[in-house]
Amino acid sequence: MPGIGSRRGPTKGDQRERALLDAARVIFRDKPFGQVTIDELASAAGIARSGFYFYFESKQAVLAALCDQVIGENDKEMAEWLASDGLDREALRRGMAGALARWRVEGRWMREAFHNPDPGPEVLQIRERLTADGCSAVSRRIERDARAGLTVDGPPALLASMVLNLRISTLADAFANPGEHTDDELLDTLTDATLRLLYGVVPESGVRAVPEEITAG
Repeated sequence: MPGIGSRRGPTKGDQRERALLDAARVIFRDKPFGQVTIDELASAAGIARSGFYFYFESKQAVLAALCDQVIGENDKEMAEWLASDGLDREALRRGMAGALARWRVEGRWMREAFHNPDPGPEVLQIRERLTADGCSAVSRRIERDARAGLTVDGPPALLASMVLNLRISTLADAFANPGEHTDDELLDTLTDATLRLLYGVVPESGVRAVPEEITAG
């Protein structure tokens, strides 16, 4: 008899769905999304083609579910910076480092999901939720710092959207051009560019950047 307070473990259905997602994640890493078949995904997960459709309506639905996983991973990575105040460069860089590491491995399908103008309706719905939720979280942080007089002028939602777009485009390009920059170069530049965008400061010193002609006058 199960002990009092015990929780139900994952069912066989849960395990098969997880196996499908895990298999898809591996296949999508190495093969263009458009070339992957339903039969290939089902076979890799050890189920019949008919079993695939019990869990997902389409290959795009699998990609959308993987996007949902990534959103959860990203939320955890950025939680420290989002909960802090001011620049907190190291917390931001740590969050960016987690995202970069994932893009280095998963970038092929993540470009399809997050960088493709038309990834399909299921994926687009998830991406729009990512954008809305991400902008809201960053906006709340910007609003806190704006009340303290720390941020540059500008609508918080617009600044948040710029931050997210900068991050996605930079990481997508990093995957597409793996040897162009080292991880440290990418992380330091992306982190500092984000902080300059939001705070208008030199992150290393915390001193607000002032145009040279103004200081000379």
